Amino acid sequence: MSYLVLARKWRPQTFSDLVGQEHVKRTLENAIAQNRVAHAFLFTGVRGVGKTTSARILAKALCCEKGPTASPCLTCSACVEIAAGQDLDVQEIDGASYNGVDEVRRLQEGMPFRPQRDRFKVFIIDEVHMLSTNAWNAFLKTLEEPPPHVKFIFATTEVHKVPVTILSRCQRYDFRMISAATIAARLRFVLEREALVADDAAVSLLAREARGSMRDAMSLLDQAIAWSGEQLAGEEVARVLGVASRSTLLELAAAVVEGKPDVALAKVAALVETGHDLTHVTRDLLGVLRDLVVSKVAPTSQTLLDLAPEEREATGQVAASASADDLVRVHQGMSRALDEIVRSGLARASLDVALVRLALRPPLTPLDGIVSRLAELERRLGGGGPPRGGGGGGGGGGGGARIQPPSPSRPQPPPLRQGAPTSTSFRDAPTNIAGNNALALAEVIPLRRPATTEAPRPEPAPPPRRATEPPPTSRPTSTQPGAQKAQARAIDPSIPLPPVPEGVDLAAARAIVDALRAERPSYASTIEHGALRAANATSLALVYPEGSFLVQQAREPRGLEALERAARATLGDAVVVSLEEGALAHSGLSLARVQARDAWERREAARAVLLGHPAVRAAIDVLGATVVDVRLDEARLQDGPTSGNKG
Repeated sequence: MSYLVLARKWRPQTFSDLVGQEHVKRTLENAIAQNRVAHAFLFTGVRGVGKTTSARILAKALCCEKGPTASPCLTCSACVEIAAGQDLDVQEIDGASYNGVDEVRRLQEGMPFRPQRDRFKVFIIDEVHMLSTNAWNAFLKTLEEPPPHVKFIFATTEVHKVPVTILSRCQRYDFRMISAATIAARLRFVLEREALVADDAAVSLLAREARGSMRDAMSLLDQAIAWSGEQLAGEEVARVLGVASRSTLLELAAAVVEGKPDVALAKVAALVETGHDLTHVTRDLLGVLRDLVVSKVAPTSQTLLDLAPEEREATGQVAASASADDLVRVHQGMSRALDEIVRSGLARASLDVALVRLALRPPLTPLDGIVSRLAELERRLGGGGPPRGGGGGGGGGGGGARIQPPSPSRPQPPPLRQGAPTSTSFRDAPTNIAGNNALALAEVIPLRRPATTEAPRPEPAPPPRRATEPPPTSRPTSTQPGAQKAQARAIDPSIPLPPVPEGVDLAAARAIVDALRAERPSYASTIEHGALRAANATSLALVYPEGSFLVQQAREPRGLEALERAARATLGDAVVVSLEEGALAHSGLSLARVQARDAWERREAARAVLLGHPAVRAAIDVLGATVVDVRLDEARLQDGPTSGNKG
């Protein structure tokens, strides 16, 4: 006699039997109760989640002799024939084979006629995305305004292939993947009705392997029953399904977490001997590692882990042997290894190496411990050092430790990259310093250079010059234009500014340079370096070093014209502009010196704020370092170092 598989035998017959799709069930029941049933429905979702089953239940609810009702009787001729697929007024059509425009035309020709017995003519079209473009176009008008006695129910797994013109004419219902817990409960219900016995491990394994599909779960249950008979055990179910059992995967994960690569390799060898697919094993192992992380961070949760009580307890024991950070690191490593194993032609070799690498992973060391070890290493190399928690380690203090220079034979560490910042903004200080960022700490507070007792090496003598070689070019002297320009621009901002000369309006001079910079930026820089002798309503006089290149630049005709325009616009038409040469250029007050002094004062204020930061003081104490320089954003210098902690 023929055998009816469990997926068909225990197919839900009413909305109350439908599991895992409560949102669809409630909506359809309310629509029937309120007499608001649409003329076209589109059921979409992955395979085996109840699309066609719901379509049949809806057809029975509409055509039942007691209906329309949300609870069909299942005993009338309409309900019985619809369940058996023999009702003439409820047609189930395969969209893959019934996909042409001619088939749609024949379907439309019979729609105007009333149903033979039932209340409605119901057309259930499965895999409707397989219809051709012409077939969809032929459906448009009929689907928008069908006869009142016609209902359409479309089912598809690829809704993106359905034209939007069809989607807009249907009520769409998205069927979700069914949770493993819901599938497990349904499997237990079927096993109880079939008078079969199965342990929790077997049911959980079947529910997980179904991957959200109830039909797949029933098919796997049929296969397991055919293998094991009336009693199903977890190990036997895993063997018949060709997957690794939960206990084996947990033992493999425990070997990796506990740092036992030999045990892990032995487990993989046993799996290979039994013919398991290592790619599938790796995916399942990744799921076990995820369960370990969840069990570690949320040990009391009952919903995050879909496991049997025995499996939950065993998972918690393995998770207790490692920290959460370590478990996360193992999971991330195995996740990256999965990609390699999938692409590799030697899956076992890739899996073995990945397990060994993860099992031999170095322990995690807190960054605070690394900083303490660096300080201890410095004290050991220098024969002593500043006490922990003492004052800031200056570069050449009397009580500081002297670190001997490393041996020439020992490889030297790479120097700091060229142009690396030696400071950080006050806004970033809590993150970069207090957050124990070692790289930022090394750049903000460089280790002090050790004092050396070696005498400076003499510079090697230049090789003798041959008679045919031209004499070397001498270095520029102070009489050369380049040297004069460099001397004029070399400003020591730490030297106090001379007093503002009488007859100099400093604000007006600034305004003239600002207006000049908008027209000729480079020429404005030259004017800034001239010493101010007068800046008032009658005269603007600037003094430059005698014979310097700067005075030549300042007397450039076009620039001088622009300077006169800016001076007249600021001081009035009576002002006379003059450019002079004399000793005042070296001791007088220039706008460049004023700006350099202002920037220096702000930088010194920023240094004071930085040295007062508790994290900086602690880092200086631990590393015996000193702050060499504090660099600020030049665009923010005008805001001051205390303006919103900008730096």
